Amino acid sequence: MMNRMGLRRKFYWTFLIKGLAICTVLCGFCLPVAAAELHLYAGAGLRQPVDQLIEMFQQRTGHCVMVDYDGSGRLLARIRVSGQGDLFMPGSLFFIQKLEQQGRIHSLRPIVAHTPVIALNQNTKAKIRSLENLARPGVRVALGDPKAMALGKTAAVILKRSGLAEAVQSNVSVYGATVKQLALYVAEGMVDASIIGRADAFQFRDRIKMISIPEALYDPETIAIAVLDSSTDLKAACALRNYLSAPASRKVFERFGFLPFKGGGE
Repeated sequence: MMNRMGLRRKFYWTFLIKGLAICTVLCGFCLPVAAAELHLYAGAGLRQPVDQLIEMFQQRTGHCVMVDYDGSGRLLARIRVSGQGDLFMPGSLFFIQKLEQQGRIHSLRPIVAHTPVIALNQNTKAKIRSLENLARPGVRVALGDPKAMALGKTAAVILKRSGLAEAVQSNVSVYGATVKQLALYVAEGMVDASIIGRADAFQFRDRIKMISIPEALYDPETIAIAVLDSSTDLKAACALRNYLSAPASRKVFERFGFLPFKGGGE
């Protein structure tokens, strides 16, 4: 009788100890991962889709993402001076490549294409049907600062290749530091036209008309998301990189007027 009771007690304690050990392991997997605080530098023209996607990412992961919006050139300068930040998503791959040359990019993923168009105010009296018409006397043009923003650099290339740089330059009444400024100048009628991104014109489609630019005049641009080597939480930064470049997120960008990325790989 005593031997039987002793065996039962031994079995009970052995089962209890093993059970506690298993629960400890399982609970360890169930404990919430510490939330990360990420700093994303993003081009000003990407605000609408990025704001929507960041909100969903934060809800799903518990991570906190601070987004710094500005012209891509100014963001690049900020990253270089501060040496801080987790991710960079400019309006052109060119700015990521600048940091990549300095060994400051951990990894990157392409997202969507960034296509330039002529943005024309719906109520303008100027007769503008093509790029050449921007050189007509009296046409008020706004352009981006090539050093401050991606579309400013693209516009400079377009005008140079078309042979219209000098003629259009004489019609420029204002330079913008961000593509949003340029879009507002056109939408509010402060200028007749500008060269901006298709997505930016799309967001003001009730007040802005788009005119296509021949593809031979510009190099295709790509919106990409890069993880910086200065990231303080690479795991969380890579999770955000993957989330923003996922097929479902690309569809969000396309709903805001961006075109699908046609390349392959990274």
